[in-house]
Amino acid sequence: MPNAVRVVILAILAGTTVSASAQDSVSRNANGGNGLPGDALSPWTAGLNQRASFIVDLTPIQTSTGVQFGIAPILKSGKVSTARFSALNGSSALSPTARTGVAYPSTSYTFWNAPGGGLNSVENDTVLNTSVSPSGLATVLGVGFMDFEDVTVGTTAVFTNQLYAGLMAFDPEQPTRLYVTRINAAVNANSGQTDRSQFGFGGVDADGNLCFRADSFGSTGAATSLLVGDNFFRIRSLARSTSVNVIDNNGGTNSGATDWVLVRSTVSHAAPSLVPANLAGRSVVLGADFTGQYRYENLVNSTAVTTSHRPGTTDHRGGAGFSAQSIFAGSIGTSGILTRGTAGGGKTDSLSLWGVDASGAVVTARTLSMPATLVDSCDAFSWPLGGGDFRNYDSQVLFRGGSSPVAIGADAAGQALAAAVIYNGMSLSPANPNNAIAAVRFDPSQPGSIPQWTAAAWVDPAAQTGKPILGDFGLDGAPDTNDVGEGDGVVNANDTPIGRLASLSEAGGAAGPSLSAPTFDSAGNMYFVASTSLRRLVGQTVQNIHGVSLIRGVYDASTFCFDLEVVLDLGSVIVGANAGRSYQVQGLNLADGDSISTASLWPGSANQVTWNDINTSGLPTKDPRHMGGLVLSARIVYDTDTNGLFQDPTTTGNATSADEGYNVILYIGNITPPPLPCGSADFDGDGDTGTDLDIEALFACLGGNCCPTCGSADFDGDGDTGTDLDIEAFFRVLSGGTC
Repeated sequence: MPNAVRVVILAILAGTTVSASAQDSVSRNANGGNGLPGDALSPWTAGLNQRASFIVDLTPIQTSTGVQFGIAPILKSGKVSTARFSALNGSSALSPTARTGVAYPSTSYTFWNAPGGGLNSVENDTVLNTSVSPSGLATVLGVGFMDFEDVTVGTTAVFTNQLYAGLMAFDPEQPTRLYVTRINAAVNANSGQTDRSQFGFGGVDADGNLCFRADSFGSTGAATSLLVGDNFFRIRSLARSTSVNVIDNNGGTNSGATDWVLVRSTVSHAAPSLVPANLAGRSVVLGADFTGQYRYENLVNSTAVTTSHRPGTTDHRGGAGFSAQSIFAGSIGTSGILTRGTAGGGKTDSLSLWGVDASGAVVTARTLSMPATLVDSCDAFSWPLGGGDFRNYDSQVLFRGGSSPVAIGADAAGQALAAAVIYNGMSLSPANPNNAIAAVRFDPSQPGSIPQWTAAAWVDPAAQTGKPILGDFGLDGAPDTNDVGEGDGVVNANDTPIGRLASLSEAGGAAGPSLSAPTFDSAGNMYFVASTSLRRLVGQTVQNIHGVSLIRGVYDASTFCFDLEVVLDLGSVIVGANAGRSYQVQGLNLADGDSISTASLWPGSANQVTWNDINTSGLPTKDPRHMGGLVLSARIVYDTDTNGLFQDPTTTGNATSADEGYNVILYIGNITPPPLPCGSADFDGDGDTGTDLDIEALFACLGGNCCPTCGSADFDGDGDTGTDLDIEAFFRVLSGGTC
């Protein structure tokens, strides 16, 4: 492992927060000293820095079992200091739904695919850019995130916060190309000024509505401008001007795009979430306060409260999230929160789920209390619960986000799914590394149905072990050794587990939880960030290397088992399709030293409906099209000087390196295009399917003599007419097969 990578990994495991940045680009490096200052955009400059549209192309990656996804850095955090390439990230989220068959959010997008191209008019070589105007209709997702950084104004320390919304469009027939519109939604201070507020990011929808919490805790601005009380705001990003939108006690300076939903409340609230506009007819902000009440935007910019969301409980903990999976009759989606059951002795021992209607009101609610024992259905391992409780809501998370630690989903059979992280009861610390992800399923159509629990993921620090991780790496479990079974396309007895989940405390005594909150896709597969120990070839020997990975648990409905695989790992090297340079993943967020990191993965990090809203029935559970997309905060380092070393000049020992290290939002999603639109086996259109007349009509058409009612000679719809592929496709359809 290169020394630069090892240094960054140890910093992360010790609790250093890393962040998000990156439309896929590197600077022209005009200063010639090292990679600084880079090409990230200042959040305090009007114009392009407030709103920019550009193209990002996805690069194929494979999970450890061989499933293909696409990946790209889609958004860079802002440039607020000279010491870093970009600010540090807080939480991020992807819209719960997509809008399909709609217009592109922008009419023109900047494109580059060479080193130096990009958006920064000073630090990029804009001659390398071209303009692309897409035609037709698109599928659109929303993405949002927060970044922050300490700066000094005069002699005053200022903690800057910036919020960004992104609208990400694609043509379903070309899923590797993303058309991204990046919008600076709000800031808490202007350039050279003290801060007037502090933010906690909540959620975003596919119309670009972004919601967040705000107060002025610790802010240093003038008393006349400091934001008073607890507040929920919504930014309608498509209405944003290209001037800076500062949030203070007067609201937003871009008032035409800023909705003040909860105004100067005297009750403390956790970071909110929202119901998407394309489900409810308008964006509906949801949240939870510190008195056990669920708050929802029943009328535009007005809220109501209730406790009916948590039956059989004494209180709730953390924030309230939202999933587009509608598991209760009469609802348009489902919310969830951690709760304290009436029989739990004060522990956070339950998950409360409720259906919501178009106003955000509770439709049906159910509380599920954890079992006395928690067993992994894959191998019957009994995780040492030890009187523990649900956590990952501690410390800054309540105020900064993510919006909720409770994941909500459903499987193909209509069974409801929920999951959250449990901390073993032997330690009450929010940095407790002894964790499991408890998943539960039940029949939502039966109010009294018995819930079934499983330990979907777990670590056991006392035994120095954790749940095995699978891969197609052969008998030694390590990639790139070319041993028996490696890369044969199946995971079987020839493939040793490639490693395991590992306690964070195993990595040099680092403090913090070992597992992030989970999220689900539409098939019930689970995704989370975890501390891992993976088998790697180092020199001539296979060794166990500790790190942090994005993990997928592939759901087996018959056994309620989640088989684990690696989606992305520290040290992964990926070719930036637009930057023209490779980048290395050198940071994934998990712990921040005393609790779960705000910038880790959350239930809102993934879109829980299918890719492009397609029908995925009949596809294998592991198919990537079951996931509508996922965003992940990461730190990446571009090998700008192409020497293969990936040395970030802002880390110790690399001061002269020309490489560039950004904090980024990575997008991971499907890149398999939909099936081509084949013609009909009733080729001659006479109403009789698959007859000799249809065959004769096809070959006549291939010869240039198409009947008036005949189909197209481009039978497979690939744009090439009268080829062998058209004939083969016709006979597949004729025999009852697919195109």
